Amino acid sequence: MKVKLFLAGLAVAGLAVSSAVAAPPEGKGKPRTGEGCKPKVAVVLKGTLASAPSLTSLSVNVTGGNRWGRTYKNAATPVTLDTKTKVRGGGMKTTADLVAKLTTGDRVVVQARVCKDELKDPVTTKPVLTATKVVGHPAKTEEDDDCFGFPGREPVGMTASGAAGLTVVPLALFLSSGLAGATH
Repeated sequence: MKVKLFLAGLAVAGLAVSSAVAAPPEGKGKPRTGEGCKPKVAVVLKGTLASAPSLTSLSVNVTGGNRWGRTYKNAATPVTLDTKTKVRGGGMKTTADLVAKLTTGDRVVVQARVCKDELKDPVTTKPVLTATKVVGHPAKTEEDDDCFGFPGREPVGMTASGAAGLTVVPLALFLSSGLAGATH
């Protein structure tokens, strides 16, 4: 009985020591906020440019994004650009291309990395975003929405006035006509 009690006490003491050793002392370890913080999460924002971009920043009217980008939705969000920011879409490779090719109202997707702890209280403060990647495209026009995403084309048999050239044939009639297995 005394041996069991001694072993149980030894096990409890071992757990207490291991947990004390595992936690880093105050002021040591990785910071939870600020420069070099861990863990970081990817914030993805989708929207349109609120104003013309510059070489160091852009402003986005956020219409959607991932879980972490929800806090920025329905607002004009400033995004900082730096020398490490990748720019893609429409032949763009640099921030200079972004400034030259995109204007107010053009579509953008912005990716940024932010400390997870800085997003815990989004009501009082939203962290400043520094973009790691920006993908830009010109604003959609009515022509882009025509014919199932193929601008300037009409479906076969369709006319400008609608479905005037189409004929609906029941499947049974089609199969009985012999055209179903016909080859040219």
